[in-house]
Amino acid sequence: MLYTFKHLYLRLPYITIIIIGIFYFISCTDDSFNNIINHENAYNNNIPENTVPAPGNNGLLIVTNITQNSAKIQWTLATDNSPAELLQYQIVVSQTLTLFSLEEIIQSGLLKEDNWSIGPVNEYTITNLLFGKQYFINVCVRDPDNNISIYYPITFTTIGRIYLFSAGTYSGAMASSSNTARQEINELVHKALISKYSNLPQDNHVAFISIDSIDAIKNIPEHYRVPTNWPIYSSTDNIIAYNWDDLLDGTIIDQLQNLGVCDSYWWSGSLHDGSCDTEYNCNNWTSTTLTSSTSTLMVIPVLTGRSGAHNRTNYEWIFSNDRNCNDTLHLIGLCW
Repeated sequence: MLYTFKHLYLRLPYITIIIIGIFYFISCTDDSFNNIINHENAYNNNIPENTVPAPGNNGLLIVTNITQNSAKIQWTLATDNSPAELLQYQIVVSQTLTLFSLEEIIQSGLLKEDNWSIGPVNEYTITNLLFGKQYFINVCVRDPDNNISIYYPITFTTIGRIYLFSAGTYSGAMASSSNTARQEINELVHKALISKYSNLPQDNHVAFISIDSIDAIKNIPEHYRVPTNWPIYSSTDNIIAYNWDDLLDGTIIDQLQNLGVCDSYWWSGSLHDGSCDTEYNCNNWTSTTLTSSTSTLMVIPVLTGRSGAHNRTNYEWIFSNDRNCNDTLHLIGLCW
């Protein structure tokens, strides 16, 4: 059948209605689709991000109040998308692991479920540490979603102990040369340390004696890196002084014989402040007293060395009588 313009004209209203209906349907469909997409986007935007807590102050830890068996650790509280009061903290301590990563901490088994804090804390005092030991410390923080992050680890060494002990008895001639006197006398101390005092620290040792004006007892910390804030004990664990300054302040806590250091006088070569008594040191501990020659009738001065007293607590404990270099006195050793 052939359609003329007249026929098309008569059907134009119907065609228009159909086209409008199609556009309306598409419009409604698009609106529904957009509503669904917008709803999904709104839902997704309301889901909290799964973030870990951010340690405060860039994760810096501070250690203070270090003693022989404890230390105080402080830090800045972490931030998180969870309320601050819901964050928990835990300190981990190790003598062998550096604790630089969370993976290392978890694998080590140091993180304990029962050790998480109840609420936020920013300091903790660690106790029951061993004296003179190095420790590695870190702090972990956890949010309610069990997201864990760690601070930056810190290390410290607890205050240790310095020990005074007798290395045996010797005459004033303990060395073959003034140039090697310190080395030779230190070796006497070392031999006694490893043979008689296996319970004492073996890493560092020095003879507690003044050799000359430069290498004197008062200069031992400077020359041999002895920690001046460590207390001084006898080999029987009796305290002699609370630190190096206390040791050389003119008095000690008790007599050396009562503390288990030595039972008679000892060679100090020192004045009361630990400086060298250069006139009384047995020629830098190389000579005994020389005898006079009967053939020439020459009178040779008697060599003497400064001693310390085993039975005094005042300055005489280090600055007592001068003794004949032929005498046999204790040599005192120092180890830490």
